[in-house]
Amino acid sequence: MLPLRYVWIHCDRNWAPSPIIASEYLTGFWEGQIAEGRLSFNTYQGYSHYSAALPESSSMPVLSGNFYLEVYHDEELLLRLPTVFAESTADLQLAVRRPAAPRLTARYQEVDAWFPWDASRTTNPFADIRLGIIQNRDWTSYRLLAPRFAQGDRLDFDYNGGENCFLAGTIMRFADTKNLPAGSLRVSRYELQDRWVGFVRQDIPTGILGYTRQDDARGSFVPRAARGDNHTQADYLWLDLELKDTEGSGARRMALEGDFNQYQPGPEHQLHYDEGRGAYTGRILVKQGYLEYRYRDLDAGTEGLDWSEGSHSISANQYTGIVYARIWGERYDRAVAVRTVDITDGAQLRIELGQ
Repeated sequence: MLPLRYVWIHCDRNWAPSPIIASEYLTGFWEGQIAEGRLSFNTYQGYSHYSAALPESSSMPVLSGNFYLEVYHDEELLLRLPTVFAESTADLQLAVRRPAAPRLTARYQEVDAWFPWDASRTTNPFADIRLGIIQNRDWTSYRLLAPRFAQGDRLDFDYNGGENCFLAGTIMRFADTKNLPAGSLRVSRYELQDRWVGFVRQDIPTGILGYTRQDDARGSFVPRAARGDNHTQADYLWLDLELKDTEGSGARRMALEGDFNQYQPGPEHQLHYDEGRGAYTGRILVKQGYLEYRYRDLDAGTEGLDWSEGSHSISANQYTGIVYARIWGERYDRAVAVRTVDITDGAQLRIELGQ
C-alpha cells in the first residue's frame, strides 16, 4: 500500500497562498502521515481504503482562514480539498430570497447578509472585510463581496445588481448502487465485464420542464454496500449513463458533476455523442453507493445547466457565508464568522438566520 502524507496550506480570501509561513499557522509538524490503509475484501476491483480524522494534534492549524488540505504520495499530489477554519458561527445574518430584478426572478436566488463589526479593528472595512458565499459545497460557485455600505456598527452585503445571485438549478439526479448486483429505481441492470457495469435508465433534459418537488442531498456522494463494510466491501463499478439528445444535433459538450468530483469534471467525466442511440453517453468510474449528479454543457459557461437541467428560483439549495477580515497589523485574512442555511422549496420567502 502507498505511504500517504498530508500538508495544510494557508490561503488568503482569494484562495491564493498567504504570505505567512507554516510555523506561524501550524503547531507541530509541517506535514502529517496518514495511517496505513485497509485492503478491500470480496470485491472485483481491488483497492486500499485510507481514512484519517483531521486536524490532529501533531499538525494542527492555529489560525483561522482558508486552507488547502493536500494529500501526497511521494511528490505526487493526489488530492486537494478546500477547508475553512472559522472563529465563530454566530453574528452573521443571512437572507435567501427571489431577486427583485425581472431578468433574475424566475431562475436565480439572492443571498443577502449583514454582519456586526467594530470599526476600530480594521483601517478600512470596505477593503479589509469580505463576504464569501458558496452554494451546495460547490467551490466553483464561490463569490467574494465587499460590504455595500455600513449602517452604524453593522456591515451590509445586500446587493441589488445580481452580484450575490446564484443560478438556483433544480433537483439533483441520482443513482443508487448499494444493492449491487440487484437493480434499483434508477439502475435497470448490471453486467460483469472487467468490473461491474451499472446501466442507468435514460435521462432526459429537463430545461424546458417545470419544477418537480423532490428531496435531494444537494449533490452528495456516499459509499455504501448493503451487504458489507461501506469502506472495504463496496466495489468500484462503471456507471453507464445516457442523456437523450432532444435537439438532434449532438453539438453539445456534456459532462457529469457533483460532490464526487468537486464540481470540476475532467476528461473522464465527459460524455460523447452516440448518433445511433441519439444520446450523449459515457461510462463513469465510481465507488458503489448513493450518487447524486447533474449534467453540464462545458461550452455554455454560466448557462451550462439551462438545456440539461433548467433552473427554478424555488429550488432547494444550501448556502454557506464566510466573513473574512484583515485585522489591523496582521498579514493574513481571518475567517471570523461562518453560517450555513439550507432552504427547501419556497425560496421566494424571506429566510433569515442570525441574531
